[in-house]
Amino acid sequence: MRALARLRALVEKGGFNPDQPRIPAGSPEGGQWGGGEGSGQNRRPGIGDNGGPALDPVKDPPQDQQAKTKAAKALAKAIARQALRRTGPIGAVVTAIEVGHWLYTEWPSIRSYQDEPKSLGELQEQVGKGRRGYDDHHIVEQGAGSREGFSSAAIDGTDNVVSIPRYKHHEITGWYAKKNINYSQLSPRDYLRDKSWTEHVEIGHEALRLFKVLK
Repeated sequence: MRALARLRALVEKGGFNPDQPRIPAGSPEGGQWGGGEGSGQNRRPGIGDNGGPALDPVKDPPQDQQAKTKAAKALAKAIARQALRRTGPIGAVVTAIEVGHWLYTEWPSIRSYQDEPKSLGELQEQVGKGRRGYDDHHIVEQGAGSREGFSSAAIDGTDNVVSIPRYKHHEITGWYAKKNINYSQLSPRDYLRDKSWTEHVEIGHEALRLFKVLK
């Protein structure tokens, strides 16, 4: 993408126009571009000019981080569905990612999305370690503390926090906000208002199992 952007910038700076006429062959300047906008005749070369477009550095094209993350999530899901790692089209993309910019940014989250479900104890063991591609997740949502009056000690307690793949953390957070036929067309978050701690925990575990995080 950077190479294409650089080429495009150089072409634009040079005033390239594929429809611009050339000077006929046989004349001293045969084959060169004829007059017209962007032609060499309209340029005023300065000291050190080589007759071509300016060669000052071209900035990388702006990147939409949200679009990058969305594409990475789609790739993570495709890998999980097809169980391909090194072969076929998906394998080629994975190889490209591993040697590209995403190796540092998105690849850890794509890789963690492939984790097999783990026991509650295994998920709790990794809390607070700051692993790339993983987030610390509250089984009973942090927002429930203020809504339902649960203490911060309970919300942040070791029994209520697990380390899970980042993209699955995003999916679970979205799931809590969407209307659900299993909860009288309420979102799980709205359904849980005024419910007990035990019921919050049960639905939190259900979400972890639904997204194949918890065994």
